[in-house]
Amino acid sequence: MAQTKTSWEDLANLGWPINDVFIKANAKRNGTMKDKNDIHLNKSIAADYQWWSYNKLIGDPRIISSVPNSVSREEVAWVYDNMQSTRPFQDAWTETWSNTSSATVSVQASISINIYASVTIFDVASSGYDITVDLARSCAESKEASYALSHSWAIEVDPGEKMSIIRVITTTGETTEYGQKFGVTSDSMVGTEGQKYNGHYYWGYNINSLLGNPQREVNIMGVSRNVTYAFKIVRESVNGVVTTTPLHIDYRDVVSDSGEKLPAAVRERWLKIADRAVGARAVKEVVHAD
Repeated sequence: MAQTKTSWEDLANLGWPINDVFIKANAKRNGTMKDKNDIHLNKSIAADYQWWSYNKLIGDPRIISSVPNSVSREEVAWVYDNMQSTRPFQDAWTETWSNTSSATVSVQASISINIYASVTIFDVASSGYDITVDLARSCAESKEASYALSHSWAIEVDPGEKMSIIRVITTTGETTEYGQKFGVTSDSMVGTEGQKYNGHYYWGYNINSLLGNPQREVNIMGVSRNVTYAFKIVRESVNGVVTTTPLHIDYRDVVSDSGEKLPAAVRERWLKIADRAVGARAVKEVVHAD
């Protein structure tokens, strides 16, 4: 992509209007310039000597702030009370549900200099999605997917035991503010003329050195949302011992409703959410003892 030449309006938006640039350059030339007409940006003397200046993005997007949130609720998906029986109870249970995942990147106020540039935000708001957005205009770009899932469990409830399958629905989200710096290229120059100074009428000066690396930053907002399901078995014995065991789901071969494979980063996020929701291993506790 072709570079965009810097204008005086661009420099003003970087904090340096032409009069201030003139003052800096004139001081550099020991007062040998007359007025702002003796300073040139990509035109006249600057163009003659090829003292060009170009706009550019500086570095990668940085995280300014990030606010996560998470809410879970539990539902009883299946239950059987075998407390009064002397025989085990066997059954099978199939659960069908949908996990959803989405991320949005938005630029509320476009970049304030003339530049044709886009930037990619990786793992937007911890979503697992990478999204590219145009910084030259106010806009929003999104990615979202829904995954229809199903899993079956063989069930055996021992005599003197009550067993439940608990469905845990977790809605997680994150709002992350990013900043992308912009300015001029490291070799950008401004041309000057005036009375002879150090043997020459014309001098070019590096803009970053002259003006102290003029930069500004455009803000980019990233928002993510996941709705995921996790499951656990709760067994309560007749003597009050309650054992809670997570039912792990692999998600390895999952595809979205549109046929796209589940991104590895999204899968890892789902597994972490499930571990927080139902635990990573069985937990036993005594509720009461007769």
